[in-house]
Amino acid sequence: MPRGSVHTVVDHIEHIIKIAGIDHVGLGSDFDGITSTPIQLDDVSCYPYITQELLNRGYEREAIVKVLGGNVMRVLRSAQK
Repeated sequence: MPRGSVHTVVDHIEHIIKIAGIDHVGLGSDFDGITSTPIQLDDVSCYPYITQELLNRGYEREAIVKVLGGNVMRVLRSAQK
């Protein structure tokens, strides 16, 4: 099976944005139990490649912050209340 790349991952992120909206997208960092990763995404230290690809595709800072953790933090704060 081909590994895919950071571009493939961002294609999936864009699909979710189109279906669910920017406020419902977030990234996880659980790489346990997988035997391969997408090219350029060996671990969470490679997340800046996702940031750069989102910038390359025209996403603004606010949207990128939501994807990279803002949405997760919003949901956790809401659940805490």
